[in-house]
Amino acid sequence: MQLSLAGLWQISPLTDLSIPQDDITFPAPLSSVLPESLSEDAITEQEWHLMHDIEVDEAMMAVPFVELVMAGIDYYAEVRLNGVGVFDCDGSEVEYRKDISPYLQLGRNRFEILFLEEEEGLLLEEDMPEVLVHDRQISDSRIGVWKAPYLQFVRNVKLEQVVTEQIWHHGGGCEFKVDVIYQTLKPGLISASVKFNGMKLVLPIDVRAEHTGVIFQVEAPIISDINHPNPKDLYNLEVEIDGQVEVSKISLNPASCVSNFLR
Repeated sequence: MQLSLAGLWQISPLTDLSIPQDDITFPAPLSSVLPESLSEDAITEQEWHLMHDIEVDEAMMAVPFVELVMAGIDYYAEVRLNGVGVFDCDGSEVEYRKDISPYLQLGRNRFEILFLEEEEGLLLEEDMPEVLVHDRQISDSRIGVWKAPYLQFVRNVKLEQVVTEQIWHHGGGCEFKVDVIYQTLKPGLISASVKFNGMKLVLPIDVRAEHTGVIFQVEAPIISDINHPNPKDLYNLEVEIDGQVEVSKISLNPASCVSNFLR
């Protein structure tokens, strides 16, 4: 089950307190509800506080794993729940995820997004740990939230990763391998579905294992340009397990015979 956190979010200024408060629904730039006299540069130079309240009932509290998912934030922001820091949106991830079940409480819960000026690190560059830099596109030059945040409730099996691999044959054609890596939270009769190139397969989940997978035969694959793919040449991949859905566009090319981690 997913619970959208699209809105309404109350937006308040932290720099110029004369700017009036308003409500905003995401995805949207902050400027969509701010006075027209404020330029985008002026909005970016200031700090902002956004908050959104939800009611959590006993059924939600009984779910063992609740993940907060946020993406489409291109400016530094701190995310909090009930006053506790959950994560920082600092450009290190394409999509930010965290189990927030320890922070949830029965009744009203408050989510906050604070667009703040990022503090300079105290560590010297050579002392800093290596961070994986993701090749991601900026959603928009305007400050805002460009994908609606949501909560993912998981009762039995948590989707950890989807790994794909292309196996090309010298005589033509290829095999497309999809591995689904999961974690069992609570035993139950659960299955995973994998849909690729119009074919859908349902795979039973062994709660004693951590992995399942399938191989699709592609007899006449459409080879796309890796660096500049034509959207018409891409294949749709959809993986669903216990209410969690991972959707990706796949480019088939003999040069892509490596494992790709989609999550």
